[in-house]
Order: sequence, then structure tokens, then C-alpha cells
Amino acid sequence: MTFILLLALAMAGAGGWTSRRWRVLGQAMMGLGGLGLIVVIILQVRENVFPSQAKAPSRYEMAVSYGLANCLLGDVAGQDGKVVLLFPQRRMMDAATEGSYEDGFIPSLRHGHVKLDLKAVRLEGANQDISVFKQALAQNQDAMAVISYAGVPAGFETLFPGGQAARPLFYVFDGDGTTNWLGALKEGRIRAVVVPRPGVDARVGKRIAGMPETIFERFYLLATPANADEVAADLKTESRIQR
Repeated sequence: MTFILLLALAMAGAGGWTSRRWRVLGQAMMGLGGLGLIVVIILQVRENVFPSQAKAPSRYEMAVSYGLANCLLGDVAGQDGKVVLLFPQRRMMDAATEGSYEDGFIPSLRHGHVKLDLKAVRLEGANQDISVFKQALAQNQDAMAVISYAGVPAGFETLFPGGQAARPLFYVFDGDGTTNWLGALKEGRIRAVVVPRPGVDARVGKRIAGMPETIFERFYLLATPANADEVAADLKTESRIQR
């Protein structure tokens, strides 16, 4: 808008100077300059009277956090503490998607009557690099829980330093539907994993409305140590079909 304003003023000024020698051309230029000023005024009024609406959180994405938050609340049993929400680097996830995942925690935490301090931490490198995870969590060793929206890389067992007083509870959303988490989940180092339900069209989910529990049941699977092999088998079967 600033560019349009400056261009309009320049056109009007040049028109005034030009009209001294070429009256018709100068008047035409001043007219264009005046038209540009009118456009700027209209745009400014529209912006003030009808401000753009922020993008509403996606219920499809909020449902992921609903599932993970319920798992977390079942494990912490009313404890208070810091929970790290670990997101991939910005080029892999935009701010609106990240916000939807964060917003998904609010209803569950409100109903759980707990005071958990949610802290968003973003990876500064590839999701497959274990050192990137270590770097992101190095300043949050006091976290009682970590919820990763960036999946898990190979070498998860080395993620937390041996001198750390206690490992935080770890939960995962693996949007790519891999099974990198299988071993750690079966051993209990990861508490729960949410993955997209095989064979379900995510494009439908992104347009859907409804209660989070209903959306979760339709579009996602929850893997725990008890059913880890079963969920992994479903994902591997779907992967072979897609090939």
C-alpha cells in the first residue's frame, strides 16, 4: 500500500510539472495520481472496517493433541510441571498448523484441572537428525514430559544424557506413519504414539468439523506398548499397498 501511495503522489506531482508544457498529458497524469490516492483510501478503509480474520484452528489437527493430552493426563495423575511441545522446523510446518496443535491441548488440560506449563520448542534442522533433537531439548532438561510433533529419529535411546536426573515422559505424533518409534515404545521409553489411520484420506479430515474424540477415532490410531506391534503391522501393510 505504501508503494501505491508513493507512486500516486509521484504521478500527481509529475503531472503538475508536465502540465506547464503539455496541458493534456499533465492533466491525465494528475488524474491517474488522484485515482491512485482514491484506491489507497479505499484499501485503508476496508482494512480498518473489515479486518482480515485469523485462520481458525483445524479440528483435524487439534484432534491429535486431544489424543496425546489424554495420554499425558493419565500418566501425570494431577502433577504440575513443564511440558515441551517439540515442533519441526518452520519450513516443514507453518504457524497456523503449529497453533492448531497447541490449541488442541487447552480443552483437555482444562478438564483435567492441572497446571501444566506448555513450552513450544522448534527443531533447527532435519527431523531425522538425533543431534537436532538433543540441541532442541538441551535447555529443557527440567521438563516432565515431551510431546514430539516431528516424529522420532533413529537412535532415540541416546536422546537424553546419562547424567539427567529423570527421563521425561515422551509422546509422539508421527505424521509420516513410520515405525521408527516401535522399539522405544515397546520398551516403555516412549509412552504413546499417534499416527494417521492407514487408508483414510487426510484431505477429508482437514475439512471436517466435530468433536475431537470423534475425529480422532476416525482418522488416527493410538499406539501404546500393549498394541505397538499391531499398529506397526497395519502401517507396514499400507506402505506395501501404496507401492
